[in-house]
Amino acid sequence: MSDEREYILGTDREEIERLRFQHQAWMQQAYALWELAGFRDGDVVLDLGSGPGFTSFELAHVVGPAGRVIARDESARFLAFLRAERDRLGLAQVETSLGRVEDLELPDASIDGAYARWLFCWLAEPASVLQRVARALKPGGAVALQEYLDWAAMKLVPASAIFDAGIAACMRSWDEGGGKIDVAELVPALAEDCGLEVEHFRPIARIGRVGSLEWRWLGGFFASYLPKLVERGMLTPRELDAWRDEWSRRTQDRIGYCVAPTMADLVLRKR
Repeated sequence: MSDEREYILGTDREEIERLRFQHQAWMQQAYALWELAGFRDGDVVLDLGSGPGFTSFELAHVVGPAGRVIARDESARFLAFLRAERDRLGLAQVETSLGRVEDLELPDASIDGAYARWLFCWLAEPASVLQRVARALKPGGAVALQEYLDWAAMKLVPASAIFDAGIAACMRSWDEGGGKIDVAELVPALAEDCGLEVEHFRPIARIGRVGSLEWRWLGGFFASYLPKLVERGMLTPRELDAWRDEWSRRTQDRIGYCVAPTMADLVLRKR
């Protein structure tokens, strides 16, 4: 997966800006989870699948100058952006680690915590990655995860068959991707095998009216991803045009709500 083309939405500047907004849309939930995990001043925390580093910078504020954030990602382009922003922001406690998460090698009992959002759902072998993270954790350390629990729960209110067709196409693409999009339902069993205790497991179901953070976040995702499904033959150009017209009409007319995919917050504690 070192080829950056394998990122489902790419690694260009447009995608970085989409990820920036996505981070803002989910920042409140991330901070709440980190508090439950007990991340604090002086900790060494692994940001697994850090991307361009927006969560890494927030974690840097949590652990402070005395702590350390290890930003692990396979995209050299994302990590170059991260380093430039780190230097601009004066967050010297953030360091980068280039490579696949599947190849992560950290000394045993060397980190206080780890965080990942929407990472394990893309992995063909999430158990092996979680095992590597668990070995690196100190006793009492925590893994904080935000992963999908029911991606297909997404819908428009009032309902839209055109929108639902786009969701179905996305689900077909996830099934072909090699991972399991609703990986949160597997995590408790995986954690047990790694010597981690599930300390916290909470579903998150967000709904936003037209123009809300949720609406704009999902709109940005679909604007980037649905054209790729046309390229792969999973959606026709006519279906894509119909989807865009439906979303645009709802946005302009301020009609209804969008139910986001059901997420899960998890805190796994090393015994």
